[in-house]
Amino acid sequence: MKYYNEILDLGIFTRQDIQRIIKNSKTAESFLSRSLKKGYIKRIKQNYYVAIDITNNTPFCNKYVIATKLDKSNYISYHSALEYRGLNNQVFNEVVYSGHKRINDFEFEYVTYHFVQSKCDLQIETNYDGVKVTSIERTMIDCIDQIDLAGGIEEIYRAFDSIHNINEDKLIETLKFYNKKVLYQRAGYILETFKNNLGISNATLDYIHSQIGSSKCYLNSSKKVSNTTLNKKWNVCVPNYILTILSKGSDDNEF
Repeated sequence: MKYYNEILDLGIFTRQDIQRIIKNSKTAESFLSRSLKKGYIKRIKQNYYVAIDITNNTPFCNKYVIATKLDKSNYISYHSALEYRGLNNQVFNEVVYSGHKRINDFEFEYVTYHFVQSKCDLQIETNYDGVKVTSIERTMIDCIDQIDLAGGIEEIYRAFDSIHNINEDKLIETLKFYNKKVLYQRAGYILETFKNNLGISNATLDYIHSQIGSSKCYLNSSKKVSNTTLNKKWNVCVPNYILTILSKGSDDNEF
């Protein structure tokens, strides 16, 4: 198909991209219509398209590439950042991504694309495939900050159990940016739980502890929940079922 190589190079493209390639608006519209009918391309959402591998009828771009190519400011975040790095326990039919230009949630190829407004531009890394994603350290803090976007507290624990020797300076940089006492409390408790495999020093934990608030908070909720035990050091109420899991040993966790 004429222009097929050009659209493969683009990956994700718009009507305007096709017009720039073909240099004739009527011919471009005809090309789009014909390609859609023949299954050479698929419409992702309004004015965004992707080339299709006709041998198996799947997009040439994966869900992470699609999410990050919708706007130049977009990057993979929260649970999807864990999943992208292979640190997830559960696989969701959802991509969570962030950026500056709000995009309404949509579904493409049975995957929901969920946009979360970017609060921070720190530690966004570009990988070999062109996908932009938050660093491991920022992802950890983001997930603790928004546990619902991380897949829940159990998912966080399973992920953190697989992470080793993180950069403490990057953790502190992210915590300082958000500057929330509740986040310091939750992060301190969780990071101390996994301090050995994460490579967290006592000095880092001491700094985090110096920033915590005097009011108690709940590990996995902004509201009061039952069946919790207060960790007095971090002033965090921890669900008893999490303590039961941890009682089996945090260095050789049986998550």
